[in-house]
Amino acid sequence: MSGAVRTVVLAVVSCFAWAAVAAQVPSFREVTGHASGERVTQHHEMVRYLERLAATSPRVTMERQGETWEGRALVYAIVTTPANHARLAAIRENAQRLGDPRRTTAAEAASIIGEGHPVIVWFGGSIHGFELSGSEGALKLLEHLATRDDAPTREALERTVVLIDPMLNPDGRDAFAHLNHESIGETPNPKPQDWANDFTRWQSIKFRTGHYYFDTNRDWFAHTQRETRARIPTLLAWRPQVVVDMHEMGSDVEFYFDPAGEPYGPYYPAYARRWHTRFGAAYAAAFDNAGFEYMTRERYNYFYPGYTTSYGSYTGGIGMLYEQGSSRGLALERPDASIRTLSDALEQQYTAAWAAVQLAAGEREALLREYYEGHVDAIEDGRSGAAGRRYLIAAEGDPSLVAELVNLLTRNGIEVDRLTESVRLSNVRDRTGQSIGQRAFSAGTFVVDAAQPRNRLTRALLEPSVPLPEGFLEYARSRVDRGENPRFYDITAWSLPLLFNVGAYSSADARSVQTERVTAGARVASTPVERAGYAYLFDGSQAAALSALYHLKARGHRASVTLKATRIGGRDVASGTVVVRIGQNDETVHDAVRELAARFGVGVRAVATGLSAEGFPALGSADVIPVKVPNIAMLAEDPIQGYSFGWAWYTLDRQYEIPTTVVRVRSVQTTDLSRFNVLIVPEASASALSGALGDEGVARLTRWVRDGGTLVTIGRATDFAREHLEQLALRSWYDNEDAEKAQRFDVPGAILRAELDPGIWMAAGYGSTELPVLVNSERIYLEPAEPPASARRIVARYGTDNLNLAGHAWPETLERLPGAVFAYDARIGRGRVVVFAEDVNFRAYWRGANRLFLNAVILGPSAP
Repeated sequence: MSGAVRTVVLAVVSCFAWAAVAAQVPSFREVTGHASGERVTQHHEMVRYLERLAATSPRVTMERQGETWEGRALVYAIVTTPANHARLAAIRENAQRLGDPRRTTAAEAASIIGEGHPVIVWFGGSIHGFELSGSEGALKLLEHLATRDDAPTREALERTVVLIDPMLNPDGRDAFAHLNHESIGETPNPKPQDWANDFTRWQSIKFRTGHYYFDTNRDWFAHTQRETRARIPTLLAWRPQVVVDMHEMGSDVEFYFDPAGEPYGPYYPAYARRWHTRFGAAYAAAFDNAGFEYMTRERYNYFYPGYTTSYGSYTGGIGMLYEQGSSRGLALERPDASIRTLSDALEQQYTAAWAAVQLAAGEREALLREYYEGHVDAIEDGRSGAAGRRYLIAAEGDPSLVAELVNLLTRNGIEVDRLTESVRLSNVRDRTGQSIGQRAFSAGTFVVDAAQPRNRLTRALLEPSVPLPEGFLEYARSRVDRGENPRFYDITAWSLPLLFNVGAYSSADARSVQTERVTAGARVASTPVERAGYAYLFDGSQAAALSALYHLKARGHRASVTLKATRIGGRDVASGTVVVRIGQNDETVHDAVRELAARFGVGVRAVATGLSAEGFPALGSADVIPVKVPNIAMLAEDPIQGYSFGWAWYTLDRQYEIPTTVVRVRSVQTTDLSRFNVLIVPEASASALSGALGDEGVARLTRWVRDGGTLVTIGRATDFAREHLEQLALRSWYDNEDAEKAQRFDVPGAILRAELDPGIWMAAGYGSTELPVLVNSERIYLEPAEPPASARRIVARYGTDNLNLAGHAWPETLERLPGAVFAYDARIGRGRVVVFAEDVNFRAYWRGANRLFLNAVILGPSAP
C-alpha cells in the first residue's frame, strides 16, 4: 500500500471512528426531555446531561469543583479529543510552564507550542441567574463538540481543550426557573406584563445573584462567596488562554462582543487587547454570515478587575464578554413589537462561542506564543516598572485582616513571601502612595515581589490608586454636565490594603532581602491560653473579638468591653478588648474562652489583676462597659435594596457567625419588635420604605427606639431615619438654602479619608483615627445646626486634608465633603439610632469598616 493510499485509508477510518463516537452520544433533548430553548434548563438537568456525556463520549469528562451555598454541585465539562484526554496532566503542566517564563525559556516554550500543545478555552454561562441564554448557549456548544464529526469540529477538538462551566450561578438560576415553570401556560406569553416575565425589584436581585444576594461577577478577586472560591482552583490549575463570560442585558439592545469601550485599566495586558480585536473580527464574520445584529466597542469596559472577563485577563489569559439582549423568560415582546425568544438568544450565544473555539484552534501557535510573551512582559515590568519592585504588608491594623489579605493574595495565585530578617528599604511609599523615604521592616513582614507571572493582578490589587485616563474623564464630565450617565461602569477604587485598613507599603529599592515563601497560609500568631486568675482579655484590635463576645453572651456568660485603651500587668490593652472576669462566671467559662479563641482566631491573654498602670483605666472603670445579649433583626424584601441586605446578612452570618432574624418589611406592623434590641435597615429609598411600612409601622419603629431599641441604618436608609424619626437632627447638605438647586455629583466608588473620634464608643478597636472609607453615592450629611448635644455624636467625619485616597471624585464633591458626617450616633429616649452615610458592608470586601458595623450592632444596646 502506497503512502498516499494509506493516508486516505487512515483518514476514512478516522472519519468513521469520529462518526461512531458521535452516534453513541445522546442528544440534549434525549437527556433533559426538551430541546434547547423550549424550557429553562434547571441545574439538575444540566448535571444529568454532563454526566451522560461523560459516560458515553470519549471526548467529554466532568469535574466537580464544589457546591453552592444551597448545596448544588458546581461542575464543568472538559471537551477535547480522546488523545488529548489521555495527556491532560501533561497539558495542564505545560500550561503552567507557558505561564511562568522564570522556569521556561523561550526555546522551551517554542518546543511546547511546536509539539502541539492545545489552547485552553474556558466558557462560563450565566453568572447572573436570570440571564438564561448564556447557560443554554454553552450547553448547545457542548452538544456540538460532543456529537458532531465534521472536519471543523475535529480540528477544533484536536487543537483545543474546551472547559465549559454551563451554570456559574445555579442557585439564582433555579430560583428563576421555578418561577418561570410555575407561570407559563401552554404557549409562552411574550407580553412584558405576563407574570412569567414580570417580577419585583427584590426578585430581580434574587434571581441575578446567589444565596446571599451577591453579584458574583464582582467577586473574582475577593472570593467572598463559596461559588467563587470553588472555581479559582480550576482556573489556577488550567491557566486558560481564553476566558469567555456569557451574559445577558436589556431586551431592547443587540448582542455585544469585544473589543470593549474605554477605559481599560493601565495594568491590563496589552496582548489581551490585541486579541480582542482578532476575536471581534471573527465574531463579526460569524454574525454577518448568520444575519444577526450586534454591537461592539461600546457600553462595557475593562477597568474594574473583579469581573469574570477582566479577571481572566489580569490572571494571564484573554478575557472576553458576550452580552445578549434578554428574552427574560422563554419569549419577550420588545419595544418595537418584535419578539425575542430564548431559542433566538441562545443561538447567538452559541454562534459566538463556536466562532471563539474555531479562532483559538486556527490561531493556536500565535495565541500561545503571545500568551507566553505576555508573561515575559509582566515579569519585566515587575523588575523595572515605575510602580515599584515589591509590595510589603506589615503587622499594622487588625491581625486577622492582615492574615486574611495575605491568604486572599495567595488564593489568587499571587506569590507572597515573608521576611526572615529585618531590613531597611529606601524609596518607600505608604498605602496611599505618598513617599516616606526610608523605612525599616521587621522580620515577619509579608513581601510581594512584582516580578512574577501575576504581576498585572498584583499591581491592580495592591497599588493605592488605579488612574483613569484623562480622555475618559473629559468624556464622563461632558456627560455629567448634560445630565447623562457618565459611564463609570463600576467603582473606581479597590486597593485591598485600604479596604482592609492594614499597613501596606511599596518600594522601588532593588536590594536583596531574606524571605521564605508563604505556602500554608498566613495565621494570627497565637500562644496557649493560660488559666486566668482574674480575667481573660480577647484582643480588642481584632474585629472577631466581638464574635467571641456574642457567643459568650449567648451561652450565658458575663463579659464587658473596654471603650478606651489601657495597660494591665505592664502590657498594652487595646480599646474594644473583651473582658471576661472569672469571678462573674462559672467554671465552664475557661473551656468556652479557649474554644472561641480557636474558633475565631482571636488572641487571648490571661491576667491576674484588674489594676491598671497609672493614667490608664482599671478593668472596673466606667470605660469598661458590661454587654447585654444583642438580639438582632434585619429588614428584608421590597423596598430594601437586595445587595445591601445580602452584604449585611453575609457579614454577620458567615464572616463573623452572628445570627440575625430576617424580618419582612410588610411584617413590621404585626411583629412584636420588643423581642429584639437591634434592628438593621439596609439601603432603601426613604419614601418607598415609609410607604411600605405605613403610618403604623413607622410609629411602631419610633416607639421601639424610644423604648430602648438600637436602630442601625445603612446608606439611603439614613434618609428614612432623618425624615421619619423624631429627634434625629442630622441634615443633608442639599437642604441648605444655597444648595437646594446645586447639581449632584455621584462619587463612583472612590476611597476617601475619614477621621474617627476616639472618645466615642463606636471607635473602640481602632488603633488609628484615620479610616479609609468607600464612597459610592452623592450623599452629604451635616451635623445638627444647633450646638452639639451629648445625645448626638459624630463618630466619623470626612477628612479636611488629603481627602481622596484612591479612585475618582469630582472637584465639586471634594469641596463639599470635608468635615461632613460619615457615621453618627444619636440617643433618642432610652434607645439610639446609628447611621452610616455609605454601605459599610460593601461586597463584603470592605473589611476595614467591619468593626464600626459590629460595634453598632453588638455594643449598641449597651453603649453609653
